[in-house]
Amino acid sequence: MKTFKQVGFTMVELVAVIALSGVLAAIFSAKIVNPGGFQKAMAEEALLAVFRSAHQQAWGNSGLQVRISNSGSNVSVSPIDSGVIIATHNFSINEVAITAGSVGSGTTCGSISSTITLNFDSAGEIEAVDDDGFPICLNGESSLCISPAGFAHQGACL
Repeated sequence: MKTFKQVGFTMVELVAVIALSGVLAAIFSAKIVNPGGFQKAMAEEALLAVFRSAHQQAWGNSGLQVRISNSGSNVSVSPIDSGVIIATHNFSINEVAITAGSVGSGTTCGSISSTITLNFDSAGEIEAVDDDGFPICLNGESSLCISPAGFAHQGACL
């Protein structure tokens, strides 16, 4: 009687390789199709966290500020409590372009040529911001809005 030696892969092995290839393709295709998307999403989440934290810390505490400045190749965002910098978050302009509105003048974004300071009062509201809010744009798109009440949310200011 002749014995046959099996050559090749089993169906289970082939399905496993195809499934793994599909998962890897899904993960890496986003970086290939939209390379700046990941950096934009990370900057958006970090900025939301900074402004939401500042809003919470401002309750019952006068003297809380968030300072946004451009230092050449970085945009720095620093919450400041009674003159003491709590933290500084730096965003590389090469990874994500951050632009912002000017305090009290509408919802359009422009380059950050000078330091922008948002002052929170003890009720957590931002002083001197018009009724539309304070916009922050990422890569030219309206991405975040800080309302006059101090709430930070995704999307454009109204």
